[in-house]
Amino acid sequence: MAGDVSGAGRGHRGGVLTFGEALVGYAAASPSLAAATTFDRFLGGADLNVAVGLHRLGVPATYATVLGDDAHGDFAAERLRALDVPAVLRRASGPTAVMFKAGDGSGDPEVLQLRRGTAFALSAPEVLPGVAALLPGLGHVHLTGITLGISPASRQATLDLLEAAVGAGCTVSFDPNLRLPLWSDRDEMRDVLHAVAARADLVLPGVEEARLLTGSADPEAVVAFYLGLGAREVAVKLGARGAVGATADGNLVRSRRFAVEAVDTVGAGDGFAAGYVAGLLGGEPLQGRLDRAAAVGALVTTRTGDLDAMPDRTEVDALLAAS
Repeated sequence: MAGDVSGAGRGHRGGVLTFGEALVGYAAASPSLAAATTFDRFLGGADLNVAVGLHRLGVPATYATVLGDDAHGDFAAERLRALDVPAVLRRASGPTAVMFKAGDGSGDPEVLQLRRGTAFALSAPEVLPGVAALLPGLGHVHLTGITLGISPASRQATLDLLEAAVGAGCTVSFDPNLRLPLWSDRDEMRDVLHAVAARADLVLPGVEEARLLTGSADPEAVVAFYLGLGAREVAVKLGARGAVGATADGNLVRSRRFAVEAVDTVGAGDGFAAGYVAGLLGGEPLQGRLDRAAAVGALVTTRTGDLDAMPDRTEVDALLAAS
């Protein structure tokens, strides 16, 4: 592959699909889970965060998932209906994934996820027929490394969706989004994630996960690694330091930095992905979409809650104009 994704001949019919596991979360305003006694329930999940983030930025987005036939699945299904984001939803036997989060705003929160043997882990492929029917009318598919690590079934479903998306002429973005507890073999993890990154048009690694995957935390080296695999475009997230983005034709830029008061960093990378894809599909130049992504990610950190933290376009434009 070569060139800039925004100039590619595919991916502009309209709309984005995200695919992954939803988690019913329980959040506590406490320094640790061990000390927590009261929790607020919420719905989250990286792929859902991206879909909601895109929707709030004015980009049509559809979310595909499998929920368990349990009370948590009922809660998630009802919450999905209230979000006004179209969903390809299947219910299957097995529990719905659950996460617990504790933090008092003084640093990164403590997070515990329970994903083993979930309905998504066992039955993720069941949603693919409904997704396949949508692909010809979509322009872009966003995937993450989480679904590749949850289970053999969800991995195969992700690989099948990747092939179907490419075959349907969609552009593809890929966030490695490492969840190390999902992987028992680090070499296998790298091989699988590299194989998908090589097929993606856009790769969105964080600098720390890139250290584990590529052996380097130098943003320009990380960019070179993924462009060498075959990606057309790479954006490396650097946290409070912004981001570095590059295209295969040699264009490399650094984002602006946005000074915000961070209270919860969970979901910032998903916001970054939503902002970047929104800018990409909106025809913004590399510098513009990288700045937009960094602005969305920064705004996400100023609020608690995964979905509720995703900003709308007016808020993002205001931060871009003020900085």
